[in-house]
Amino acid sequence: MLQLILAAALSGGTWHYDTTHDPLGQTVHVAQVQPDQARPFVAMRLMCGGIQGVTLQVNLGQMQFASMTGSPSRALAFNVGATPAYSAEASLAPVADGIGTYVIKGSEAGNLAHLLMQGDSVTVHQGSASFTFPLSGASLAIGEVIANCPFKV
Repeated sequence: MLQLILAAALSGGTWHYDTTHDPLGQTVHVAQVQPDQARPFVAMRLMCGGIQGVTLQVNLGQMQFASMTGSPSRALAFNVGATPAYSAEASLAPVADGIGTYVIKGSEAGNLAHLLMQGDSVTVHQGSASFTFPLSGASLAIGEVIANCPFKV
């Protein structure tokens, strides 16, 4: 599944909607952006469906071992335009989803999905690390995920 998601995102810079399947063959709706081809491990994607439910994955490029130790959950702050920062607790995703990938699940991921449909860019902070993702096309791609999601987003 990860290879399909990464292959679809290689065009970079704008958000895209796609579907894939989980290990049980269930449909998963995906909205994603990968802004920099020179750093393909830096990514953000919203997924809905299958056994995982609603999830938002963010990778800020923290590939060092030190960033993977310590607390199992970390606070991520999302800044979109002039709105106040939105903070959410995130856990580390399975290594199969990429080393250093954080995941936010359920209603919190849904809240962030709606936030990401606004503005021109979002800056995500985790400790001293941060990355600014473009939101070009996000409202359309995320809107497709929400419209097709079998769960309430």
